[in-house]
Amino acid sequence: MRFLPSDRPWVWMTMGAAEIIEDAEALWLRLRPGSGERYANAQLDDYGGSRFVWKPPVRLQVEARFSHPIEALVGTAGFGFWNAGAAPGAIMGLPSAVWFFFASPPSRIALDPSDPGRGWLAMVWRSPKGWRVPIPAAAARALQRLLEHPWLGRMAIAVGQQWMAVSQRSIPLDLTQWHRYSIQWHQKKVTFEVDGKEIHRTPFAPAGPLGFVAWIDNQFLVVDPSTGLSGGLLPVPAAQALALRQVEIEAGG
Repeated sequence: MRFLPSDRPWVWMTMGAAEIIEDAEALWLRLRPGSGERYANAQLDDYGGSRFVWKPPVRLQVEARFSHPIEALVGTAGFGFWNAGAAPGAIMGLPSAVWFFFASPPSRIALDPSDPGRGWLAMVWRSPKGWRVPIPAAAARALQRLLEHPWLGRMAIAVGQQWMAVSQRSIPLDLTQWHRYSIQWHQKKVTFEVDGKEIHRTPFAPAGPLGFVAWIDNQFLVVDPSTGLSGGLLPVPAAQALALRQVEIEAGG
């Protein structure tokens, strides 16, 4: 396995019924079967909580595959760059992300009513350069419950639509096969490629800094202008995994 640059603080992290296994083929981020009563996550990142360093121009290349076809996967998964949204004990402001992202039903993450907002997606979310407001974890959970009220959730999304630029596209692909994914993150555009073929381009990009993450977990998330904000945990009926055999990040690429 190649994880470059080699001097980054690559962090292996698991929560709940999850594990990370390295064998001759790949690094496997794996969820074990579970009831959905507890959060489960297997994650590789290079920021260890908050040390985001990546700004455009950046080139990311990942060789990856999943253990199961898309219809058999549950939760969310993917790889790319983000600002970690909300961290334990802190709200980090509006989300920014440049990544390949998977979400299973009942997730629906879409500001456009015509967008299904789930499946295997090339996704860019750009928010104004973030701020970070530390608050106790209990207060963060209370705020999350408050925003799950449909009226407040719809209002929060409406405000976010005034500040954020969002572009995402579904990618029809056999996820059980190895593919070479590429993201070219520039100051004013982002280009996504799969196996050397461009599959999505956006005319805007986050300013950064963002951190690299690859993960698989058992949560679902709904961000829907018509219904508001909600989320929860899903049972994992059978072990499932995201396999990585190459991650290369090149500044100025």
